[in-house]
Amino acid sequence: MIEITYEEVERFLIETEFDYQPGQIEISFPIIQRIHRRLQQGSSFSAIKVRNGRIVDGHHRYICHKLLKLDAETTIGGGNSKQVELVWTNVNLTRDDYDDEDARQIFAERYDKQ
Repeated sequence: MIEITYEEVERFLIETEFDYQPGQIEISFPIIQRIHRRLQQGSSFSAIKVRNGRIVDGHHRYICHKLLKLDAETTIGGGNSKQVELVWTNVNLTRDDYDDEDARQIFAERYDKQ
């Protein structure tokens, strides 16, 4: 299994041409790590929600699919509340983990192979 590094993701966001633009300004590296690992283990996730060429739900899942050169399922999502046109090169990759311990446990039970 390939472990992804912070620097690799940071470079990937700058150098990659994406099919969809982001709808949020920040993403969490710890979440990227977990989804990246789970995809390699064969887990599948819900579809990425997209509206007007912009992701409205599923940024972390989308990035991980692209990192692993996997096709991500997409569906039409609700409206994006962001009025600012964001681009991937301006998205901040943070080391903060958005998931609390309870959420991490729920996702571990759902996705991690025992």
